[in-house]
Amino acid sequence: MTEPEVTTLVEDGVHRTVCRMCHGGCGALVDVRGGRLTRVEGDPDNPNNCGFLCAKGRASLDQLYGTDRLTRPLLRTGPRGSGSFRPIGWEEALDRVADALDRTRTRHGPESLVVAQGTDRNYQEWLFRFANSYGTPNVLGPAHVCFYPRVMAGILTMGAFTFCDYEGSPDVVLLWGCNKSMTHSDGVIGTRLLDAVRRGTRMIVVDPRRTALANRAQHHLPVRPGGDAALALAMIHTVIEADAYDHDFVRDHTVGFEDLADHVAAYAPEKTEHLTGVRAAEVREAALAYASAPAAAVELGTGAQQNRNSFHVCRALAILSAICGNIDRRGGDVIFEPPGIIGRRTLPLTEALPAEQHPKRLGADRHRILSMAGWAHPRAVWDAILDHRPYPVTTMLVHGSNLLVNYADSDRVHAALDSLGFLAVADLYLTPTAAMADIVLPVGGWLERDQIVEHAHYVAARRRFAQVGECRSDEEILSGLATRLGLGDNFWDTTADSLDARLAPIGMDFKALTDQHYRATPLTYEKYRTQGFATRSGRFNIRCDALRAFGYAPLPVHRPAAERPEDGPYLLTSAHSPFFFNSEFRSLGPLRAKEPDPVVELHPEAAAREGVQDGAWVLVCARGRTVRMRARVTDTIAPDVVVAAATWWYPERGADGGWRESNLNRLTGDDDENEEMGSSNFRGIRCAVRPEPDA
Repeated sequence: MTEPEVTTLVEDGVHRTVCRMCHGGCGALVDVRGGRLTRVEGDPDNPNNCGFLCAKGRASLDQLYGTDRLTRPLLRTGPRGSGSFRPIGWEEALDRVADALDRTRTRHGPESLVVAQGTDRNYQEWLFRFANSYGTPNVLGPAHVCFYPRVMAGILTMGAFTFCDYEGSPDVVLLWGCNKSMTHSDGVIGTRLLDAVRRGTRMIVVDPRRTALANRAQHHLPVRPGGDAALALAMIHTVIEADAYDHDFVRDHTVGFEDLADHVAAYAPEKTEHLTGVRAAEVREAALAYASAPAAAVELGTGAQQNRNSFHVCRALAILSAICGNIDRRGGDVIFEPPGIIGRRTLPLTEALPAEQHPKRLGADRHRILSMAGWAHPRAVWDAILDHRPYPVTTMLVHGSNLLVNYADSDRVHAALDSLGFLAVADLYLTPTAAMADIVLPVGGWLERDQIVEHAHYVAARRRFAQVGECRSDEEILSGLATRLGLGDNFWDTTADSLDARLAPIGMDFKALTDQHYRATPLTYEKYRTQGFATRSGRFNIRCDALRAFGYAPLPVHRPAAERPEDGPYLLTSAHSPFFFNSEFRSLGPLRAKEPDPVVELHPEAAAREGVQDGAWVLVCARGRTVRMRARVTDTIAPDVVVAAATWWYPERGADGGWRESNLNRLTGDDDENEEMGSSNFRGIRCAVRPEPDA
């Protein structure tokens, strides 16, 4: 295979920008020499990462010049999933997609289109804008297991979302279900945490694995997968029992503290040891270390948001922060303030969706808090495609998501995609999901687009450096489809126009932001003292009566996962790789060389019991299905826990991508979901591990 045609669009020199090989938002320097991009490295003057750039960021040029990039639109010519396509032009491609979407709208109603996204290359708000303008309430994404349980827990509890104030030098950071020094997200870079630790910040780490951060922590609580809510409630119990809470904040700014105190009596650390796997004395020590800190912050990762108690974990940790006086405190959990641009809150154009369409959102009848956030639920989408319940879904438009490996019960996802009347996929590569499409649209990576980067504490410019083949940005594709469907009034003539319009409210245009590069959002603290909280009560809702009105528990609870002892003796969980971004980058040589095979970690006692050798191929089994992984024997986990690589596939194996062989989501299901958010239970499911039989 040959390198794609790449046209460099900037002059030689070193240019500042912001990386997007993950959600992190690291400042980057791009070196252009002889008309070619030659190096990407960290920007030492960017306060986010201070010159650090992870392995993914350093592999950016391997993505830009990769030989397996899609460079032209494709039309399927063979059976779905066969990988048989022929190139077509952009006008024909967009016309075909628009015609299919128009037929869907006319024949079945706009709700019969599902618009899906995965890796958000800063286009999520554009996708919602398109869906709302078109009239479908059905936007599908990994929101139910990634970030949104925390967002919605914050909104219903305090009317806002919070983030850690590392610049405020927290005395303690409670890291829960995240390995921040290895994986970065949403503008919060591990270097910020490590800088704080060097300045004296202490860590409390909650993680089933003894990670490098856990080794440096004052306390490591090795929670059993799925036991997070019980552990959080046990910590709240300890703080209240010891009278270590902030009496003034509780009295003046909260609702429901007395109810909480009665409620957590059932969650004493001694009573929950069998659920959490953590000794009661360790829970008490860690809880009081957190409560006694003058300022403490909670860094909550996706690890705690991927089980049936996801929403309750997020609510419980927000409550723990509040009763210890850390909400909106310097060095604590600061309430997010929008930077004033047309961005996350206004760009989606929610008001364009007709009122009668909102109740049609798939999954809204069961997972009402997820629906409030604007997201459809995946299981409800597959039901609508396969069984036409509550109405038929015939068409999907997918941007940046390899659905076949990222969602629970992958075999059912495959059946649903195979049953669609029309599927269009916009992506960088011909993934197994893209191989099932009728039309494939090639998109550009982060070095190939001008964008506004909006994070909790800054706005920055991402610059376009190159053009790969005929690739277009997701924003251009959505605008082109909108124009063809008569929705152009809700979009801009060009991407450049949109960037200037979005920045106009703060008196800037994109050139000015590019020249300035990074515009910090000033932080303010304790806003609730003058403004109250943005809740109906004006207070922090420890007891949330809105949840009771929805039919949900008004206080956080722990609900045990549905047991399937027949599946095996081990508790299965998963972990993100520092070398891949979810299902992406398996084809990038420098990254794949660091992790060539899917790995499952198990304790030496488990390995001895099962006859498994370190480095050998093993079979991981659950729900009557089996996947193949390479064993790594380690004492950093409990003897009854195994930790497996998630979202694995093999790009080198052609259109099919070998998605069945090592895809952990073939073992997961959607039958034990979180009620409020519909979070799939990826943590703490039963499994068996055995050596792979000799060939």
